[in-house]
Amino acid sequence: MTNAITGLEKAMCNMTLKIGLISTFFVSLMAYNGLAGELPKKLHPLESYCVTYKLEGMMKGIKTVYSKNWGKNRVEITKAELKVPGVDMVQKENKKVIIKVTDDGQSIISINLEDNTGTTMKNPMFEMVMQGMKGKDPKKFGEEIMKKMGAKVVGEKVVAGEKCKIWELPGLAKTCITDDGITLESISEAVGMSEVATEIKRNDPGPNSAYEIGDAKIEEIDMKGLMPK
Repeated sequence: MTNAITGLEKAMCNMTLKIGLISTFFVSLMAYNGLAGELPKKLHPLESYCVTYKLEGMMKGIKTVYSKNWGKNRVEITKAELKVPGVDMVQKENKKVIIKVTDDGQSIISINLEDNTGTTMKNPMFEMVMQGMKGKDPKKFGEEIMKKMGAKVVGEKVVAGEKCKIWELPGLAKTCITDDGITLESISEAVGMSEVATEIKRNDPGPNSAYEIGDAKIEEIDMKGLMPK
């Protein structure tokens, strides 16, 4: 059972990274207003926002996303249960992910709120994106990358009373993003999971405590080994 859970989690991690890259490219590049090679002053069109999502499918629960400092500080807090078909086991997900962007790059800190332990890692893809932008129009560069990943715009819809544009990875996943860069819906067809926004608050970064590590025991790891090939 443990091997089945571990294998699924690895597949879900790779899928999440791929979906996340699409959203990151779309949101960050359309807001990019710095000089090529320099860290943009804004990585998101909104200075701050907060979104609550309902999780359905194999993972059921709630996820809350906080963002401030024009996208340079982002937090995802998930409280859910993961149930794998065919496996008589339910795994609790009670975690916080803190994403910080500085001149040194993008750091991702993942904390298990059950035992107060976690990991921190550098995202190598972020530096590659910054380098790849040199001498290019950021928005066009982002569209090129998304097309290489197989993503395309397939339409629009309304979620939680707001209109969003649907980006699709055929046969794998869809994500719907507003014009000002808020992801309202993500559906993973491959693993049977979805998250849909139920509440959106602009100009609300959430509590300061959400962005803090606290006294969690953090281990540093190399993210390159986790990247999908």
